[in-house]
Order: sequence, then structure tokens, then C-alpha cells
Amino acid sequence: MRKTRLHRVAAVLAGALLGLTALANPAMATGNHGNNGGQNGGHNWNTGDRDRCTTVENAKYKHWFDGPAGTASIELLNGPLCKGSQAFALVSYTTPSAQFSTPQYILDKSIQEFTAPDSKSQLTPSKLDFKVEVPECFTQVDFVFGKDTIDPLVEGGERYNNRKVGSKGTPGKQSTPAEGQKQEAFYNGGSGTCVAQPVVETLPDCEGNLQIKLINRSTHSSRFTITTPAGTKVETLAARQEPKTITVPAAEASSVKVTALDLKTKAETELFNGGWTKPEDCQVPEVGTPEANFVSNCDGVTFTIKNPENGKAVTSTFTPSTGEAQTITAQPGETKTAAFPASEGLKITVTGDLDVLNGEVVWTKPADCTVTPPGEETPGENPSDSPSDSPSESPSATPSASVSESASPSVSVSSTPVATVPVSDEEDGGSLPVTGAAAGGIAGGAALLLVVGAGLFFMARRRKLNFKA
Repeated sequence: MRKTRLHRVAAVLAGALLGLTALANPAMATGNHGNNGGQNGGHNWNTGDRDRCTTVENAKYKHWFDGPAGTASIELLNGPLCKGSQAFALVSYTTPSAQFSTPQYILDKSIQEFTAPDSKSQLTPSKLDFKVEVPECFTQVDFVFGKDTIDPLVEGGERYNNRKVGSKGTPGKQSTPAEGQKQEAFYNGGSGTCVAQPVVETLPDCEGNLQIKLINRSTHSSRFTITTPAGTKVETLAARQEPKTITVPAAEASSVKVTALDLKTKAETELFNGGWTKPEDCQVPEVGTPEANFVSNCDGVTFTIKNPENGKAVTSTFTPSTGEAQTITAQPGETKTAAFPASEGLKITVTGDLDVLNGEVVWTKPADCTVTPPGEETPGENPSDSPSDSPSESPSATPSASVSESASPSVSVSSTPVATVPVSDEEDGGSLPVTGAAAGGIAGGAALLLVVGAGLFFMARRRKLNFKA
């Protein structure tokens, strides 16, 4: 009899303990384990979205280089960058000969850089293009990592070495040449006829100004005379002296004449007689950066590319896991969008001239969406609060995939509130688990178990009073 009573007491205590355990840990019972539970819309910045960006040190590139033309391009293959930036410079020099020799002086340069996106929703360029003026005579052209350039290059002085794109050391080896391109991106040579005499190089800009670089290749000092509608300017350069740049403002650049007088032979030579001419491509070398991003909300995912007036054409292809791919090209001054309706498991791969974290955008339904996207319907689920015998017309909450273009961003207004997910730069953000309703039910069940257990315990105590006649 005593053993039976002990078994009954143990059973009651076990039931009570089970109820208390559920009461103490309601969050576990609801199955919500914090902000990895899929409640955040768009990318989950804290769960690996940065795994497929790259550090500056591990970035991989592919390059194109044409020294005589003064052009270069470089593509970031495993971007975007996780943080920081990586600059590149294309530099042209005037040199004493077609082979490497010193001193060398910079004629022109172009500097651009890859930068990390400011937020998870920003798209960044994946390719940079460069162009510089190249001397008609002897020249050297270098394409290098970093924005620091060397001027002048002199005997026994600093060199670019492994900073040259495509070199064997770090960081140059991070880039490999495109098919048909040489390994290292540098050039020594010259296509013109080079003689030991004064010369000028003219560099018109897109604002109408004319830069005149005075170069004395002769073995004697030379006096340069620059004549414009505003008057005359005289500059004297010694033999092999560093070139000097004179800027003629746009108001005076319509008619410019440059002559040089050899101070030893007294021979005077006309070097230039003309005016400002518009460069073939005023967007190079300095090109505006497009603003590109995406918004993920209850309706789906919308990409926007806003190209500045001084930009260049940007083309990107957006390929969804379901539906048709969209390719959009934003010309300078244009804003274009590509929209994809929400659907279960929607993923959009981004290729072309723009990079995005992970190479794709994954749509995740925000927790407070009131609209069920296609593919998430539950059988028997009634979308309305009250039954109706006849169908009613209502605006569609899911936009159709479309490509639109305009000269300026457009704003659409909806009468139905749309839940949006704020972008946070913090690493440890998240939403609180929704556990109130489930916790209340569990607490009630635990209390009921305690009452039943107590009742059984007292009934067992009364049964042990057994009177015999």
C-alpha cells in the first residue's frame, strides 16, 4: 500500500513539474527562436548576407588595357566590397625615349575607385573605365592600384613595381588579363616622330577650357609665347625641364597660338594655332556614379537605377526564379525601375554593370504583411473578415512585373498601407518573438495540471482511512 501511494505522489509531482516547465519557457513552446525566425522582410543582414561580399585584400579583378590609345577598364569579379574602397589610376607620361628612361612627367591621369555599398539595398558598379591623353611622341602609360601617382619619375626614385595591374606581386596579382590582353598593364613607346625640339600638348576639357602643356625636348632653353584674344603670356623652360601647364579659360580659348624660340639658335617655331574642340567623350575620365538600390516589401521587390547627367549608360539584367527576366539600360540623366511581384521563394539574380550583396536578392514576406502572395495560400483560408455571397472588386495588392523609365523618379500613392522593413547598419538588430497568445494558453494549461494534481493527491490521502467492523 505504501509503495502505491508513493507512485501516485510521484505521478502528480511529474505532471506539475511539466506544467511549470512550459510556463517558464513559453518562447520555446511557440517555436520562435528570435530574429532568425523569418520575420524580417528582404535580406536578413545578420544571417550571412555579407558572406558573399569580399574584402579589399581578397578582391579579384579582370582588366583590359590599351596603352597607345590611353584606355583601360577593370571589372570586380567577386564583388561588391564588404567595406572600404579600392582605387585605380591610369597615368600617361612624357618621356625622353620610346624605351623606359627618365625623367618622366605626368601628362594626364584618371583616378576612380570601387566602394562598398552603404546599405544592404544599394547596388554598386562592377566595372570602371578610364581614358587619358597620350603624347604624340615618346610616352609611358601605367595602370596601377591606388590613387597615389609618381611625378616625376626620376633615376633612382620611386617606382610602381607590384602596384601595376597584373604584376606578379601584391596587389597587382589580384587582377588577371582579359582574353587577348597582356599580363601587366603598362606601355612604353610612341607613335609620332620625336625630335629634340620644343613641343606642346593640348588638353581640352568639357567646360570649354584649354590646357596647354609646354614641353622642352631640345638641348637648349626655349621661350614659349602663348597668344590669345586677351593678350600674350611668355614662359621660359630650360632643357629637359619639367613640363609646365597653362590653362586658357573658355572665354579666351576660341583662338590660341603658341610659338617657341630657341634661345641659342634664335629660331622660332609655331607649335599650335587653333582653339578649343570638344573631346570625343566628355564623360571620360571623370564619370558620375549611378545611384542604384532595391526596396523589398509586402508587394515584392523593386529595383531603381538613377543615372546622373554626367554618367554613362548602365545596363543590368534582373533574372527572377519565377517569371521573365528584365534587362534595363539607364542612359545619362535617366531613372529606370524593374519590379517583381511577391511570391513564395522569389529570388532575383543581378548581373551586368551593377553588383549586389550575394549576387541575388531574396524576397522574404515581412511579418506584418496583410496580403498573402501567390504560392502561400492556405486551403480553406478566408481572406475576408465576414462571409459574402457575391464577389467584391478590390485593388490588386500584387504589382505586375514591369520596366518603366522617366527623367526623374516617380512617386506612387496607395490607399492601402504597405509594410516596409527599415534598413539597419547595426550587426545585431532583430524583432522580438511574437509569443503572447501561445504563452497565455500554456500558462492556463499549467495551472489546470496543478489543480488536478492537487485533487488527486488529497483523494489518495483519504483512501488510506479504511475502517473495519
